[in-house]
Amino acid sequence: MKNTTKKLLPYLYSTPFLILLFAFALCPFILNIGMSFTNYGLMRAEWNFVGLKNYLDILTDKTTWKAIELTVVFIIGCVGLTMLLGMFYAIIMTFKIKGITLIKALILMPWIIPESVTAYVWKWLFSADSGLIFYILEKVGLITKDTSFFFDGKLAMVMIILANVWRTAPFVAIMTYAKLSAVPDGHVEAAQIDGASSAQVFQYIKIPWMMPILKRCAMLLFVWSFNSFSIIYILTNGGPAGATTTLPYLIRQAGFVNFNFSRAAALSTISLLIILICACLAKMINASAQWIKRKGEIRL
Repeated sequence: MKNTTKKLLPYLYSTPFLILLFAFALCPFILNIGMSFTNYGLMRAEWNFVGLKNYLDILTDKTTWKAIELTVVFIIGCVGLTMLLGMFYAIIMTFKIKGITLIKALILMPWIIPESVTAYVWKWLFSADSGLIFYILEKVGLITKDTSFFFDGKLAMVMIILANVWRTAPFVAIMTYAKLSAVPDGHVEAAQIDGASSAQVFQYIKIPWMMPILKRCAMLLFVWSFNSFSIIYILTNGGPAGATTTLPYLIRQAGFVNFNFSRAAALSTISLLIILICACLAKMINASAQWIKRKGEIRL
């Protein structure tokens, strides 16, 4: 009896968590998928089954494909620039110079600020009326008084990418800095004795050492960028003329502007499928790379 109780005890302890997981994660997820096969909306209280109609309407709508294209551009820009800036920050944080504590605090500060506050700060800094950065750029002759950072299609996309990068780069920095600080001194000293330069030490020792954490950071940044909404909503409201309307913003329009909840549910299901497909592809690419690496080591 006692042995049976001991075996069941872990399951009993995890029961509250499983109940909460079902109530607040699995149940809404199942309801969302079910809703996507209906015509449910604000003006229609009943759930009438319509099959794949919502999905066919979405996939034949040019707006959807434009939103997917813009989402891809946004993700590539955010992930690529954030990884580069985060690594640059991490290298600076390893310097043993006077005032490095203050520099670290300034680097990490954007990560503490909420996403909505970040958006409002950027909107103020680049405002044509009172923006500090706008004023400086205008005085040095890089822009004119008529320049609009948030009402020009290409500039608007650049601005939401840069705002997102500015906020998320400290996360990559602190994760990379922690990994850089753990590089064994013996590895570095051995390479230096063999005549390796600082650049070679970084390329052949530090980057491979950081690679596992860089992969995880890139994966998290992909998901965060894909789901980014507040910055886009506050800075550009999806404009101008849909130039920054990504998939999350399109879901918001379908659900809370047009009140077509079934279409919003179908869009969110498609978004989830895209994330899962990308995750599977990344897993396959990583597995293939590991296999090629092992084959190369065996041949050597």
